[in-house]
Amino acid sequence: MKVIQASEPDVVVDVVCDVCGMSTRDGEGELLYGTMHASWGTGSRHCGEEYELHLCERCFFGQTAEMKRTRWLAAMFDEEGDAILDDVAYGLVKKSA
Repeated sequence: MKVIQASEPDVVVDVVCDVCGMSTRDGEGELLYGTMHASWGTGSRHCGEEYELHLCERCFFGQTAEMKRTRWLAAMFDEEGDAILDDVAYGLVKKSA
């Protein structure tokens, strides 16, 4: 969750992990966090709802590992089952040099 200081304009002073409750600031004061976002549209039970969770690095990769494990459990006896476990960059979209 974002901790906001009311001002003109509002300023984010901290981001607290929605899983472990710890600040996402590193030792140098930089905010290091990932977000999980959902916006539900027409036809969904949650139509019109929007969600955003902020996670520290440890919790983010813990949650993605759990999602990967859930996917593997559903396909472990299929041909692609073991390939899911080999995907070391599960969900990675971009990696800067």
